[in-house]
Amino acid sequence: MMIAVFIVLLDMIGFAIMLPILAYYALQLGASPGMATFCMALYVIGMFFSTPVWGRLSDRYGRKPILMISLAGAVFGYVLLGFATAVWMVAVSRLFSGLMAGNLSVAQAYVADVTTEQDRAKAMGMLGAAFGISFIVGPALGGYLAGDSFADANLQLPAMVSGCLSLAALLVVIFFLKESLPDGGDQPRSAPSSKEVLSWIGGRRSLCLLLAAVLVYNLAAGFVESVFPIWADATDIAHGPKDLVPVLLAAGIAMVIVQGGLIGPLTRAFGERRLMRAGAVVFGISVILVTLAGSIASVPAVAAALVAQAVGAALVLTSMQSLTSKEAVAGNRGAVMGVYNALGTLGRGLGTALTGAAFAGIGVHSPYYLGAALMGLLLLIAFMLRTPRAETAEPVSSQAVT
Repeated sequence: MMIAVFIVLLDMIGFAIMLPILAYYALQLGASPGMATFCMALYVIGMFFSTPVWGRLSDRYGRKPILMISLAGAVFGYVLLGFATAVWMVAVSRLFSGLMAGNLSVAQAYVADVTTEQDRAKAMGMLGAAFGISFIVGPALGGYLAGDSFADANLQLPAMVSGCLSLAALLVVIFFLKESLPDGGDQPRSAPSSKEVLSWIGGRRSLCLLLAAVLVYNLAAGFVESVFPIWADATDIAHGPKDLVPVLLAAGIAMVIVQGGLIGPLTRAFGERRLMRAGAVVFGISVILVTLAGSIASVPAVAAALVAQAVGAALVLTSMQSLTSKEAVAGNRGAVMGVYNALGTLGRGLGTALTGAAFAGIGVHSPYYLGAALMGLLLLIAFMLRTPRAETAEPVSSQAVT
């Protein structure tokens, strides 16, 4: 399991390197704020279409080969981004990278394959901790590589470093990762078709609610996270990529502490559903506090609010992942996690695509108000959840994929 976590860590550090500067990559090439955030959204839009496919293919052909393909695609996408000389090249590189980004749902399925239900939340927390560490190391490294000014930032070097990290993750998969599914022999494993998976999901109320929850959460996250560098510039919180490092660093450390160390004991004490509710409340309150801190241009206050936001995000994300993996069964886990991540990326893509327009057309703080309202909806969904279906639930039909 730890090898899978390490693979995700390497790949996500590469992704996080670009977070403080990707919008300005497009702005530097002549894009408007709306177009810049739309370029960012293309990545998650590509993920929306690809993750269910990668997940289902991993059920059929195994986790390892799908991880290899997706990581190889990530390397090519970063190289294309690094050599972009026009906005459309940035857009194409992000869309391609999103289409190849099947590693998250496959890694989640891999971890679920090799853990018991009792250890599932802790294991998903380890994956979450890898995300948290990536959001500590990645933005700091990206800001350092890009330089002190948004106007003349070095954007090619961070993209190349991200590509190298994805290449390193690919080599780890090739040489060290063992397949988690039983050997299927010379023939592909039997796996449910997309229609069968969707029909099976439709008959499970709690799973449908969890899929609605991940859509709502990521819509909120898309509104508040992708606009942050532009918002920080507009509110005088930051004047260059390096200025974003301290606040993002603080948030990343908080997420690592919760997901890497606290989520296991908290889950045993309170359960995933209560933690999901608490996370929605904390996230919603914290994004309002971000706007208040921005109104007075207080960097320490913004950092504190982002720490609280990261804690809320860690509780929500880990709880939703654990509950969803428990609803799935061995024969369709990759496909279910693929649908889960596809809906998450749809929400993230919509939020990211719309946040620039809201920022410019409604008001500087409007993306954060929208994010808080969506947390209220997520809290309602969390209260509707019942105890997750047991692992021994009736399995989905395992006919060959057509």
